[in-house]
Amino acid sequence: MSALIAESPRPTQFRSMSGQMRILQTLSSLTSVVTLARLEDFTDQLSAAFLHLSEQSARPVEAQHALNSFSLLRIEAGRLQHSIKSRLHDLLDAELHRIGSNAGTFNSGRTQHAGNAVRADQAGATADLSLVSFEEMENKVLLNNFTQALEKDVADPLGALNLRLAWLLEREDFPTSANPFRPEVFVQAVYQAWCEIDEEPASRQVLLRMLGPELFLPLASILHQLNEALVERNILPDLADAWRRRKVESRPSLPPRDVKPDRGAQYGKLRNWLLSRVGSTAKLNGADAADNSGGEASPDNLNLPDLFATDDLGGWSTNTISVQVAPRLFGHLNALQAQTEQLAAMASAGGKVPQVPKSAELLRRVPARMPPGTLTQVDQNTIELLARIFDFTFAQPQIPDEMKTLLGQLQIPLLKAALLDKKMFVNDDHPARVLMDRLAQSSLGWQPEKGKDDPLFKMVEEIVGSVQKDIDAQMRLFSDAALRLDSFMVEEDKRAQERLAEPIATADREERLARAKEHADKTIATRVDSGEVAGFVQTFLELHWSRIIALGFSARHKRPDVLEKAVAAMDDLIWSLRPKNSPEERKELITRLPAILSMVNAWLNVIKWEGPERVAFFSELAQRHASIVRTAAELPRHRVEEAVNVAMRAVERGMSRKRKPASSGVRDEFTRCVESMHVNEWLRFVREDGRPASFRLVWISPHRSRFIFARRSGATPFTLSSQEFAASLRDGKATVLEQESVTERALSEALQD
Repeated sequence: MSALIAESPRPTQFRSMSGQMRILQTLSSLTSVVTLARLEDFTDQLSAAFLHLSEQSARPVEAQHALNSFSLLRIEAGRLQHSIKSRLHDLLDAELHRIGSNAGTFNSGRTQHAGNAVRADQAGATADLSLVSFEEMENKVLLNNFTQALEKDVADPLGALNLRLAWLLEREDFPTSANPFRPEVFVQAVYQAWCEIDEEPASRQVLLRMLGPELFLPLASILHQLNEALVERNILPDLADAWRRRKVESRPSLPPRDVKPDRGAQYGKLRNWLLSRVGSTAKLNGADAADNSGGEASPDNLNLPDLFATDDLGGWSTNTISVQVAPRLFGHLNALQAQTEQLAAMASAGGKVPQVPKSAELLRRVPARMPPGTLTQVDQNTIELLARIFDFTFAQPQIPDEMKTLLGQLQIPLLKAALLDKKMFVNDDHPARVLMDRLAQSSLGWQPEKGKDDPLFKMVEEIVGSVQKDIDAQMRLFSDAALRLDSFMVEEDKRAQERLAEPIATADREERLARAKEHADKTIATRVDSGEVAGFVQTFLELHWSRIIALGFSARHKRPDVLEKAVAAMDDLIWSLRPKNSPEERKELITRLPAILSMVNAWLNVIKWEGPERVAFFSELAQRHASIVRTAAELPRHRVEEAVNVAMRAVERGMSRKRKPASSGVRDEFTRCVESMHVNEWLRFVREDGRPASFRLVWISPHRSRFIFARRSGATPFTLSSQEFAASLRDGKATVLEQESVTERALSEALQD
C-alpha cells in the first residue's frame, strides 16, 4: 500500500466496502443532477454549431448533413437531453458495478443490465474486425481522439479525483481508465444518445468532428463539484501534500514522463552535451573529451548536478550552479547587452545599415568577457549550444536578412533564459523557444517592398526591443511577447478573410464548372468511342451537348432528374441515327422521332444555341433520318461493311485519344508535393520581373484542383490549378519554404555532431 494511503487517517465509515460504495453512489447521483442542469446549454451550443457549419462549410455534403442535424435538434432537443441523462445513468451504474464486482461485495440488482451491456460491448470489441465497417472504425478513432483531448483539458481536476478515489478505495494506483467519472463515460453517453435520435451514419461523423473541449459538457466544472463533495466528507482535503508525495513516488528516470519515448535518445545526447567536461572546445569540435589524466569525462566524475532530474513536484530541476552565480553572471550579461545596444544605436545614428549576423559571434564572445569563475562548465556548454541554434537560424535562406538582424538582438535575452532554465532545450512549449519560433515563422510574411514600414516589421521590432529592455529572467515576458505577435497575426488573418472572399468564391465556382465539364466529356466519350456516332453528331455532342450534361451535373444535388433526362435525350438521338434493318425498327423510328427532336430542341433552347449552325445541323439530321427510313433492308454484305466501318472509327478514336498529351495524368515528386500541401504553408514564387516574393497558401478547393495564394493579410491573391501549381514547382518558379520549428531543427543538427 502506498504511503499516501498508509499515512492518511481513515474514518470508520470509509473502511468497509459498503461505505465506500455509498460514497460512489452519491457521486453518481450528483453527476446526474449536475449534468442534467447543463444539458440545455449544451444542446443550444450544439444546435448553433450545426447551423454555423451548414452555412460555412465548403463541402456541400457536409453542409447538408449539418443542416439536417440542426433541423433535427430543434425538434428533438428534449429527447436528446433525456437520452443523454439515461445513457449516463446506465454507464455510471455499469462502472460502479464493475468496481463492486472486482471487490466481490457489490451486487446491485438495478445495475445488472448495465453490467451485461458493458460485457457485451467488451465481447464485441474482440469480434472479427471484418464485420466492422470503415465508417464505424473511423468513428471509433474520432471518439478516442476526442476523449484524449478532453482528458488533457481537464487533467488537473481529473488527476485530483483519481487521487481521492484511490484513497477512498484503498488502492495504490487508480488510473484514469479505472475512474467511473472519466471523460470517456460522458463522451459515450452523448454519442450513444445522438445515435438514438439520428440514424443517419454520416451525421455522426459530422458531430464527432465538431465536438471539442470548447463544445461539450463543462467537465471541468462537473469534476470540480465531485472533488468538492469528497472534500466535504474529509477525503484528502489537503491535496497539495498528497499530490507532491504521489509525484515523488512516481518520479521517472530519463526521459521524463512528458517526453515522447521516441525522443529519449535525443534528450540523452542533450544531457551528455551539457554535462560534458570540455564542451566549448574539444567536445564541440568532435575531439574526445578527456580530463588531465587522460580519462574520459562523464557525468559521474564531473560531480555536477543532474540537469534532467525532477524536483519534489515532478518538474525539471534547474541548474543549481548557475542559479547560485546568477546575480553576478546576469550583471555582466546586462553590461554586455547595454554595450551592444549602444554600438547599434551609434551605427544607426550615423546612417549605417546594421550588419546582418552570419554567426553567433556575440554569444561566443561571452566567456572571454566574463571574470574567471563566473561561468561553470555547464554554463559554457549552454552558451555554445545556444550559439549553434543561432548559427542555424542565421543560415536559413527563407528568413530575410532584415529579420535576421532583429533576431540576432535576442541572443543575450535567450542566453539568460537558457542559463536559468535548461528546459528551453527540451520542451517544445518553453516560452523563450516559442517566441523564437514564432518570430522566425512570421518573418516569412514580411514584404520587402514595404521595408521597415511594413506593420509586421514594426511589430517584430517592438517585441524585440521590449524583450531586450525588460528581460530579467522572467519567462512570462517571452509568453507575453508571443501572445502579442499571435494577436497581431490573428488580426491580419481577419483582414485576409475579407479580401479573399471573392477570389475563393470565384475559384470554387471554377472548380465546380470544371468538374461538370469533365463529367460531361467522359459521358460523351463513352458513346463516341464506340464508333457508332456519325462525325457531324460527334462534333455536335462535344461542342454543344456537353454544356447540357455539365448543366445537369451541376444541378444534380437539387434536381437529380435533370442529368438523367439530358443523358437519355442524347442516347435517344444516337439511337435514331443507327441503321434500322427491319420494317419494325423503321416504324419505331417514325413513331419516336418527333418526340426525340422536340426534346433535343428544348434542351438546345436551354443553352441558347441559335443561328445558322443550328439550322444546318437539323437539316443534315433530317436528311440522315429520311435516308434511314427510305433505305430497304440491307444485304448481309452491307451490314458487314457497316460493322467494319464502326470498328475502324472506334480504333481511330482510341488512337486519337492516346496521341493527346496526358500531362495531367503524370505523377512525379512535384504532383505528389501538390497533393500533400496544406493551408497556411508558405512558398516563394519568382515573379515575372525575376524578383522572388513569399506567398501563403490560403485556400484549397474541396477537390484540390484550385489553390489560392496571397501575401500576408490577403494582399495580391492569385489562383493556380493543380497542374499549374505542379508545373511551377517543376520549373523552379515556386519553392516550398521550410516551416518546422527552427530551434528543433537546429538542436537536431547540433546533436548530430
